[in-house]
Amino acid sequence: MLKHFILWAALSASGLAFASQTVAPPAEQVGAVAAHPFFRSADLPAWSALTPQQAVADAEYAAQLALERISAICRLTPEEATIENTYLAVDDASDELQCVVMLSQHLLYANDTAENRAASEKVSDIMSDLTAEIYSNEKLWQLMQAADTPEKVAVLSPAKKRAVKQLYDIFVDNGANLSAEKKAQRNALEKEMMQLSMQFEKHLQDFTQNWELLIKNKEELTGVPDPLMLDMRRAAAEKGLDGWLVTLRDETAAPVMAMCAVESTRKKCWEAVFGYGAGSEYDTAPIIAQLMEKRQAFAELLGFKNYADYEARTRMVHSGDEALAFVDDMIRKLKPAYDKEVAAQLKAFEEFCDKPVSSLNPWDELFATYVYYNEAQLGSGVDLSPYLKCNQVINGMLAVYSKLLGVTYKQVPSVCLKPGQTCPQGKVEVWHPSVKCIAVYDTATNVHSGTFYLDLYRRDNKRTGAWCAPLRLAEPGPGGAVQEPHIAALMANFEPPEKGVPNLLSHSELVVLFHEFGHMMHHLLSHTELKGHCAMGVAWDFTEFPSTLAENWAWSPEVLAVFARHYRTKQACPEQYLKSLSEDRKAMQVSMYMEILCKAKLDLEIHMHYAQKFKGRSLDEVSAAIAKDCQLPYASTPYSCLRNLSHCFSGGYAAGVYTYLWSEVMAADAFTLFEHSGLMNPQIGKKYRETILEKGDSIPADELYRMFMGRDPDADALIRRHKLQHNL
Repeated sequence: MLKHFILWAALSASGLAFASQTVAPPAEQVGAVAAHPFFRSADLPAWSALTPQQAVADAEYAAQLALERISAICRLTPEEATIENTYLAVDDASDELQCVVMLSQHLLYANDTAENRAASEKVSDIMSDLTAEIYSNEKLWQLMQAADTPEKVAVLSPAKKRAVKQLYDIFVDNGANLSAEKKAQRNALEKEMMQLSMQFEKHLQDFTQNWELLIKNKEELTGVPDPLMLDMRRAAAEKGLDGWLVTLRDETAAPVMAMCAVESTRKKCWEAVFGYGAGSEYDTAPIIAQLMEKRQAFAELLGFKNYADYEARTRMVHSGDEALAFVDDMIRKLKPAYDKEVAAQLKAFEEFCDKPVSSLNPWDELFATYVYYNEAQLGSGVDLSPYLKCNQVINGMLAVYSKLLGVTYKQVPSVCLKPGQTCPQGKVEVWHPSVKCIAVYDTATNVHSGTFYLDLYRRDNKRTGAWCAPLRLAEPGPGGAVQEPHIAALMANFEPPEKGVPNLLSHSELVVLFHEFGHMMHHLLSHTELKGHCAMGVAWDFTEFPSTLAENWAWSPEVLAVFARHYRTKQACPEQYLKSLSEDRKAMQVSMYMEILCKAKLDLEIHMHYAQKFKGRSLDEVSAAIAKDCQLPYASTPYSCLRNLSHCFSGGYAAGVYTYLWSEVMAADAFTLFEHSGLMNPQIGKKYRETILEKGDSIPADELYRMFMGRDPDADALIRRHKLQHNL
């Protein structure tokens, strides 16, 4: 059974243009709608045929096909059982349903309507029921055990040996060795956990879509810059309102909270941005409590001490204790520099307020940071955005990746159709007119390794945030050749381009764009014997390594010089501007890392010690006590960041938020190899592609890292690289 995965990661991008030639789609789409359009095909998806009703119908039929295949396997005798007709056959049995799951979940996030939400929930239920039935099939389990003999495994390739061990462990994790009664308990818990995760996400999304703050008195927005005021004025006018409309869906609440000089306005925004409906019908705290109870019971049923240990069973960090020790050690090492940074921040805010300040109200934190940043003149103060026109940035980024990784990018002509319309010859479908489609080829061999979509702009009903989603895994052909390339999507929520207004990226958006493209290349270039070993299936705490490593290129003057040109004059960005990036990178860096560590610590603590520390107590008060060493001194209890931490309650990062700092350490260490050899050195790029990107999960993550670096990660690389203990 393929591992379930969806990777949500940060993405920042805007408009798109390509210098490369356009090409015909990999396979011509025809007008006739396939009987089951959600299933795998040689073509790219026919998006106009992917309706909510069709998703449910295809999921039901896919589950039926999977059960028929499982029944066929179960007709074997133990003597007939081989690795191929048991393990590998089981792994392929639900391929169609996996396709439906990926596409239906993507469509929900691209267009969060009631119909898409209901369809996605139904598809998830069908998948849950199918996996429960497969994993509880005793005859199937007996056949798999009969096939798993030393002599039968010995002749397998290393990848297949690894797959056999992984699938065996998955069956055990899913209760294959449990009694019938405990299997039923386990399956019920899994379904309840899935439903609670969906409910958590639904609360967040509904609150995001519904929360609004209409400001009628301009004085209440003192300090907010004119461009943001104009956006909020326009948002109000679009709804027939007079004033300035602050919302979460347009992502205006956070910057207002950070820059508005009026405390009452900041507090209203803080209650939304951090409270996310606390005390209302959208309150997530009760859902978190129920989910933690279920997760702990689930882990104990499978023989684990807690849910963090259960999740760690397939990670580089092998236990919750080990992960928490890493987080606590990083907090300890950064604490002296963090305390100095906090003291400087409080002093600046004290001078601004002209009164003693020893602690902050939580709604004043972002504003105090804003004051400190400006008063202390942190960073260079250089605005690179006029030199980062989105079209030229993307073309430049693709040029960098092309040289480094030996790939070629070509735009595929696309069209957005309504159901029943025929796709013109030579084009492929997209789900919205603003979406672009790009094919990726190996430059040396011209092999088509993958295709991805860019959906960059905010629109009604689109989920907030940004992420990378797999839409199809490459189907290996004879001899390991790519038969059906990978498909994925990059999703973001940026303001749509307006006529006559250029799309300019901030440098922070550029960094996140490179981060996300690191994820994308990891997925599209993975070249494995088995599709279940593609990049999206790697150890969870290795997932962020390629993307975090990629961020370093966005800080490099050498790389920026490739595409940073003024959008009007076309003049290259001045060298002194590019060199100033090192100063910008140091600004508030300790606080940034401490914020991640705070979330990571709370994530681990609640998954390891829920009953001892959280149960029956205020989520906010317990969180504040646990996180006191990695947060500012507050004058009142802040909302817990767990309230809207969808990463660990609905996004796959349960007890895994530490992954971001874990990956930062590996990335800081690995980047030294590129620094010593050249940031666009194709030889080092080739080694990176062959040892990290292409291998996916076919080899354990720690072995891959040693293949690339020749040793284990240096635990202090991040602190040493950025001088984090000596920043101030």
